[in-house]
Amino acid sequence: MESTPSLLEHYRNRTPLTDGRVGFLTDTEKDKLRQLWQLIMDEIDSDNQPFPVLYSLTQADSSDDITSLSFEPLVSLSSKDREIPSRTPSQSDIESTSSQAPKKKPTGWLGWISSGQSTPQEEPTEDARLRQHETVQCFVSRNKLDRTLVPAAFQPLFNQSTHERTFRSAFWQAASQMSNPDSWVLRFLRARKWDVDAAMQMLHKTLQWRVGQAIDEIVFYGESLLHYHTMQTGLAFACAKDKLENPVYVVRVRVNLARNRNIQAIKRFLCWQIETSQLLASGQADGRVTIVFDMTDFTRENIDLKLVRTLITLLTSYYPETLGMLLLYVNSFLFSSLWSLISPFIDPVVKSKIFMAKSPSDLALFIDSSQLIKELGGCKPFEYRYQLPTRAENIRMRNAAGREAAESRFAQAIGQYEERTRKWLGGSSRDPGACSRDAACEALHAATVELDPFVRARTLYHRLGLLGL
Repeated sequence: MESTPSLLEHYRNRTPLTDGRVGFLTDTEKDKLRQLWQLIMDEIDSDNQPFPVLYSLTQADSSDDITSLSFEPLVSLSSKDREIPSRTPSQSDIESTSSQAPKKKPTGWLGWISSGQSTPQEEPTEDARLRQHETVQCFVSRNKLDRTLVPAAFQPLFNQSTHERTFRSAFWQAASQMSNPDSWVLRFLRARKWDVDAAMQMLHKTLQWRVGQAIDEIVFYGESLLHYHTMQTGLAFACAKDKLENPVYVVRVRVNLARNRNIQAIKRFLCWQIETSQLLASGQADGRVTIVFDMTDFTRENIDLKLVRTLITLLTSYYPETLGMLLLYVNSFLFSSLWSLISPFIDPVVKSKIFMAKSPSDLALFIDSSQLIKELGGCKPFEYRYQLPTRAENIRMRNAAGREAAESRFAQAIGQYEERTRKWLGGSSRDPGACSRDAACEALHAATVELDPFVRARTLYHRLGLLGL
């Protein structure tokens, strides 16, 4: 029996990962996929209680704990996070948050673990408050650069209430991002080692979390309600492809200063980046991304374990099998202390995808020098400069008739896919051609692409030419 190639061997040979993926399933894995789809269809057909939206973008998230993003026991919700407001604040309520001073909190050597009394802090200046709270939309409005960047109000798919989503609505909003819904479903089976019940539990929990955090609303408003300072400084951005065609994201740790942003800003920024990465991770990438943590010139002030733990929680609990590779580009003695604190919380599977790199030649094992940006010692002449969004690029979102027609075709394609799936589940697992879902899959993908500009604000990567408009 041949041994399974290591991840490093895949990169050396430029061979895509195929185990447990569409087109390369064993008979046993095909049976497991069918079993999970049966549980999914049973849930879609049920009349179970919809998931509540806990954190709409039209309300301020008062939590001062970045890890409130997660429902994991490891990083449990605070009492404030469990409260559901009795009303939905207006747009003026959102904008008013830019003038609110952040709460003082104890700080420790690494900005995460602290003891004793709080460190005395000066009252933030108006400029400091703007840096912490100003969204891209507020920056544009304050400088009179444009009008409302997203010229339409958010409306969930399938005419759902803005306060809740059904399992079916949440499932298709997520699964349709992949060119084949099987690819999204298989992520949960691989993450739970092909335990069908555990995979279904994880999938259900993920959808509950997505609705609670209003991920569809984050995607709809896009950068307009993201933190301007985080976008402008380029904390994290996609800029290349690795040797397996995964999009490469660079996280510049040196620009991360907790005093220059608020917790809500980072929560939304990370979710938006991961959601957007699925548009970039097409073809053989199968939704996977490579992340390079660039620790060049970072200091104690840049270390933020809450941010790192939250990113890891997202990638392991709510976006399983999305992380292809995590490269730690390290040239500082401080990292050994940081790693000793982070590593115990990292899932062993995720840890197997983490590699240390101390030079551009180390990075070149995974990213060709022609794709590696000059900032990291490569040859690609890419320099991050944030390009502000414009109202014009999102003008299709104002076309109510166009959205209605596109959403109707999307709903019809989903109905056809569900119908073919039911026939496939009732047929023979050894005769996939008898109840093929290929045509329905292609129709669903085409309908998803058509609907996208009506329900997703255009992104920085559209403006940079990495994605088509």
